[in-house]
Amino acid sequence: MPHNKLNISGAKADIISWVGHALSTDEHNMLRNVSRLPCLYKHVALMPDAHLGIGSMVGSVIATKDAVIPATVGVDIGCFTGNTLVPTLDGKSYSLRELAENDKEIFVYACTESGKVVAAKATAKKTRANAELVKIILDNGAEIRCTPDHKFMLRDGSFVEAENLKTGESLMPLYREIDKDGYVLVQQNYSGRMQRAHWIVARSGLLGDVPRFENDKTVIHHKNFGEADNRPENLEFMSASAHSVYHRNLVDRNEHWQSPEFEQKRVAALFAKAQTAEGHSYFAERGTKNILKYMVENPEHFKTSVAGNGKRGKQFLVSYNQSEKGRAKSKEIANRLYDCETCGEQVKSGIGLHNHRRSLHGYNHKVVSVKAIAEREDVYCLTVPEYHNFALEAGVFVHNCGMMAVKTPFKSSILEGRLKDLRHQIERTIPVGFNEHKDAVDESLAWEGWKSFGDLHKGVQHRKAKAMKQLGTLGGGNHFLEVCLDTEDNVWLMLHSGSRNIGNEIASRHIETAKSLHKLNELPDPNLAYFIQGTEEFKNYWRDLEWAQAFAFKNREIMMKRLLKQFNRMFNEGEDFTPEIAVNCHHNYVAAEEHFGETVYVTRKGAINAEAGRYGIIPGSMGAKSFIISGLGNPQSFNSCSHGAGRKMSRTQAKKSFSREDLERQTAGVECRKDAGVIDEIPSAYKDIDEVMRNQRDLVEVVAQLKQVVCVKG
Repeated sequence: MPHNKLNISGAKADIISWVGHALSTDEHNMLRNVSRLPCLYKHVALMPDAHLGIGSMVGSVIATKDAVIPATVGVDIGCFTGNTLVPTLDGKSYSLRELAENDKEIFVYACTESGKVVAAKATAKKTRANAELVKIILDNGAEIRCTPDHKFMLRDGSFVEAENLKTGESLMPLYREIDKDGYVLVQQNYSGRMQRAHWIVARSGLLGDVPRFENDKTVIHHKNFGEADNRPENLEFMSASAHSVYHRNLVDRNEHWQSPEFEQKRVAALFAKAQTAEGHSYFAERGTKNILKYMVENPEHFKTSVAGNGKRGKQFLVSYNQSEKGRAKSKEIANRLYDCETCGEQVKSGIGLHNHRRSLHGYNHKVVSVKAIAEREDVYCLTVPEYHNFALEAGVFVHNCGMMAVKTPFKSSILEGRLKDLRHQIERTIPVGFNEHKDAVDESLAWEGWKSFGDLHKGVQHRKAKAMKQLGTLGGGNHFLEVCLDTEDNVWLMLHSGSRNIGNEIASRHIETAKSLHKLNELPDPNLAYFIQGTEEFKNYWRDLEWAQAFAFKNREIMMKRLLKQFNRMFNEGEDFTPEIAVNCHHNYVAAEEHFGETVYVTRKGAINAEAGRYGIIPGSMGAKSFIISGLGNPQSFNSCSHGAGRKMSRTQAKKSFSREDLERQTAGVECRKDAGVIDEIPSAYKDIDEVMRNQRDLVEVVAQLKQVVCVKG
């Protein structure tokens, strides 16, 4: 259904709706109240799953200018300054600002948790204006400026926020070099071996299935003859013999290799290559081999050619070295001290510094320092849907901007007869509902976020012990852990959870603070009380909210790791697998984004980001279908879509309207709880997910349609 403008009496701003049914009087009143906010920007966008909430409707997208509304939970995204360089598969590096302004899909290097470097699609966006920054210095001399909350990938595959990085901590590195044939080599961190980048592209699935040629090798041809340009559109599979014939024909017909245009490009490419450290080393090695070969094969000609060389130079050099000035200079150079940029130690001579670096530090892209800086800038980031990280030119991998879903390489046959065992194993591993871990799990104890807990609102300080035990737990309500099948019989793992009790405690205290700042009857609804950008209350709220979102992200990460571990133990002999698709998105949050030419705060209350090309998850109710989607970037929705089916009746009403027998009937075929404790989650309490998807077909396109076979709820 295309969007339409709602006619609501007394509204002061447009309400643009994707809802396919008539709204109630209470819903009209709620929308009218939001439309009257003085900080509202443009209009209110209403997603097709919308229903009543607190202050504003669940399923509404609200853009505000220089203000945020704490009753609609919010968080921002960690990002980098615009001049931060990112290496792309075309063999060049571009600034994040340039990539965002071009607004085109690009291909970058990403890395799996196990250290496997892959190639992936990405898009760039400006994500925050006038952001607070830190500066990170690495042991290779690189400097990175980013927001304090941006996550960096450690050598063990885990992520840590920039402000919590420690001196000497090793980051996941990206090592590249050029081989003797001009091809880009990339080190696979899990094995230490170098691999040609065009084969990394192929093994990442960006060229489709790798063909086999009978009695022949498979090679990859670079269409533009640029060995460093590994964009998928520049690569094609060929048999080795066909590839050789193709190049011979080019030479015979003088179509390319002997043309002036090719020669000009070839010389320019060689010159550019020679300017790099890898290229200089390559040409020096090749030149040495050629000279040695010439000396062996043409000894007489060589002797004649070099006869008399160095006589004048030798005489001058000996004279200088024996002079008082020469001896003083040699002594000064030999005793010159150099500062090691990693540890600060002073080392004698340049050779000594080189040996010191290699023997003591090994240069594994370690952190030298992290410092807060006074400058503030607009910041940018990449979205990498499948892997959620990307490499910087500085040679390290960082997280891109975070329900969670993973596509496995397995078919449904592996699950036969074991669904109940799998469900019970998940429930034993991950506490649900009001339950929590008996003691904080190891992953929780190691989380860096606890270091800044003392900076949070004083009203939550007594909740730390509980929060530590709840990290890695599911919660209740509409939160779930699921095993699903898509229409092609592939197995998926999916979960939906948030920041648990601590997130609610933080939000509640800031909501009360916001209400206290506004005069009685100043707002149409006290739950629409807002903080104004630049105030101390805004700053404190933003700090606490960023911590809560980091907690929620870590919570999902721990649960998914535990879910994967149990799944692999039962079905994959304990071995890890590389997800074919991985999606991580959040809802109930606010982000600083650019819309209609201005930077505004976009609150998605029960909605997700659906900018063009971004993957997302739209789950149905337990027993109904779910969808993996790709956003279409509709500007009228502020690049948003629904986060699910949306309730059509309250929990209390559902419990009164349905029985346990109804629940069993509506969840037939799904291994899940079927007791009175989850009747409020019965599919009939939710809207028809198919209708919701039809109503937002101008917001998203479907990537995969899923059906639950196991559902774990609190």
